[in-house]
Amino acid sequence: MKTTNVNGIELAYNVQGEGEPVLFIHGAIWADFLRPLAEQPAFSGFQRIRYHRRGYGESGGPAGGFGMQAADIVALLDHLEVDRAHLVGHSEGAMIALVLAASHPDRVRSLALLEPLPSSSWLAASDFADLLRILEPAFAAMVGHYQAGDIAGAYDALFEPTGLDWRAAAEAAGPGVVNQGIKDAATFVEGEASALVQWNYGVEQAATIDNPVLSWGSASENPVNPATRAFLHELFPQREEVILEAGDHFSVTTDPAAVAEPIAEFVSHHTAAPALT
Repeated sequence: MKTTNVNGIELAYNVQGEGEPVLFIHGAIWADFLRPLAEQPAFSGFQRIRYHRRGYGESGGPAGGFGMQAADIVALLDHLEVDRAHLVGHSEGAMIALVLAASHPDRVRSLALLEPLPSSSWLAASDFADLLRILEPAFAAMVGHYQAGDIAGAYDALFEPTGLDWRAAAEAAGPGVVNQGIKDAATFVEGEASALVQWNYGVEQAATIDNPVLSWGSASENPVNPATRAFLHELFPQREEVILEAGDHFSVTTDPAAVAEPIAEFVSHHTAAPALT
């Protein structure tokens, strides 16, 4: 990967292909989690930009809040001389995409949101308030294992409520990705985890966004999925929606072709109109 200095850190990035820019924003723990998705043939007609968020993979730290990470993306787009990009954000990456689109709508052409965690402020006021009583103990258990030096156990505790197999998903993302997540544990546990369960985002912030929005979700039943769909429905009533049957939150690595195809089709429908000559 190449690197560039943004906001006082070295940010690692990779650019492949030509066409309208599509920026992939990975979620927590694994910097290369979206590599299989970005490399799918469905995206071959686009310029694909992947990067490692601050504190992950080959990028420098420390970790930063969502606003700082949105600023990192703007600086990276400036470095690449990209005016506007389609954003594909997964999990925490989708939350960062939402913040970026609200603060810099002129830099975004479309939003593909892959199962972001609903904001705690929205959850507390919704029919899904009980979800907070599931998530908070899971995060607390994760921190306990981490402080005891058991990083794998920390991730087990985090994903136990959803039944997701993080090891299989990380292995499917490519060689070294499991170890990558172990190495970068401090960035997530010490620098980002608390922000995930405390962030404040709702209709007021979303009202500034007039970009096309795709809500991608999986059909697997766990406590988070119904809340995520309801959250995005309330923020963006006119959104497009895709549900992957027999999929789950980690299908971006375990079944990337099935995830990529509807997202690439959505992006294709919202490319810039060609200039008149």
